[in-house]
Amino acid sequence: MANARNDRQFIDDTEAVVRLGSMLLSAGTGSYRVKRAMERAAATLGMDRHDASVGLTEMSVTAHRGDNFRTVVREVYRVRVDSSRIEALEYLSRHLPNPCNAAALEAELDRISRTVTARWKPWQTMLAAGVACAGFSILNRFPLTDTAVVLVAASCGQMVRMFLARRWLNQFGTTALAAATSSLVYLLVAFLANLTGIPQLGVSDPGYVASLLFLVPGFPMITSILDFARMDLTAGLTRAAYSLGIVVSATMSAWVISFLTGLTPLATVAALPGLWQWAAYAAATFLGVSGFAILFNSTRRMVLIAASLGTIGNLSRLALVSASAPAQLAAGFGGLVVGLVAAPLTRRLPIPRITVTVPACVIMVPGTAMYRMMYWFNGEDTVRAIGFGVDAVLAVVAIGIGLALARMLTDPAWTFARPIPSPHAFRTDHRGIERVQDQKS
Repeated sequence: MANARNDRQFIDDTEAVVRLGSMLLSAGTGSYRVKRAMERAAATLGMDRHDASVGLTEMSVTAHRGDNFRTVVREVYRVRVDSSRIEALEYLSRHLPNPCNAAALEAELDRISRTVTARWKPWQTMLAAGVACAGFSILNRFPLTDTAVVLVAASCGQMVRMFLARRWLNQFGTTALAAATSSLVYLLVAFLANLTGIPQLGVSDPGYVASLLFLVPGFPMITSILDFARMDLTAGLTRAAYSLGIVVSATMSAWVISFLTGLTPLATVAALPGLWQWAAYAAATFLGVSGFAILFNSTRRMVLIAASLGTIGNLSRLALVSASAPAQLAAGFGGLVVGLVAAPLTRRLPIPRITVTVPACVIMVPGTAMYRMMYWFNGEDTVRAIGFGVDAVLAVVAIGIGLALARMLTDPAWTFARPIPSPHAFRTDHRGIERVQDQKS
């Protein structure tokens, strides 16, 4: 009878730990954080060992207690990013009562599921997508008239994406339809503006590329590089494949619209004189990062921190580019600056670093190059397409490397390529910062 109760308790404990991990995974955080959170909970619940393999939408977990072990496979059905939920779950995993039981952990998870929901209203999220793309438009030196149309078109595309996502439409199909909506709205508004015959209201074709950039999967792109840095190839490859699928869905849809309507994603340059250009860059970066952070359901504090970090990092990147440094080197330096500046802030504030550093770096992702790559592939100009594609991939990799390098310089757990310690190796110092006790090899 006692053995049956112990077995039942072991099952309940395992289910509670796996539920914590699956909620973190469905919130879009990296696999390393999912594993660490489950390790902390497993230690608190008295498990001897806890092993996990985590991908993009599934995980396989094996828990050990005495002579018993249990393996659980869990799948999440939606890929999204929810920074507020990541913050709440991370805080819970670091502040569990000791000793704790499965019922208490499940109750806390129920509370988070019930209370940590969408922080922003639908119209605010739509506007955030428009503002983010408008920021991209200014950074890509599109005219102000194009930028205004981009804001409207991207907001409409986000509205379609939210509507379809609530109905659980296939995510790649949702992306394609949202891209088509943004392109068509841009075309319609541009046509109406050009009908006025007023030169100041003229809108150029290339601006439509910026109206699609809210669809760029910057979060999984960058976290895939961070997973690779931790030698977690399973998670890194699945996130990279997912990112590629989203980009292909959006770009193919946009290409179909451009083929039917004659829109072309060629580059335009609209520069302001002197310091005004840098002021425009700073404002566009701050507002653009704020828009992306809102799309990731960040808190107001996260939005402010991410926008400030992004402004510092992106202006550093642009300064190197203006000094004739290679674009990829500049992107890596921008990611490094963001990571280094974020390190002391996230030590003092109970905010997971990933929730502010990744949104801060999304504005540096060369989304226009990705769309131009697919356009020229379909236009049978392979050489030009490969050039844009290589530029985009190297820039994303460089940003991820910059963030990973910053983490290695400021976090010993990343500096040394050791496996995640056993559950009993964790302790928390007087400031609430997690440390790893010294262990003999």
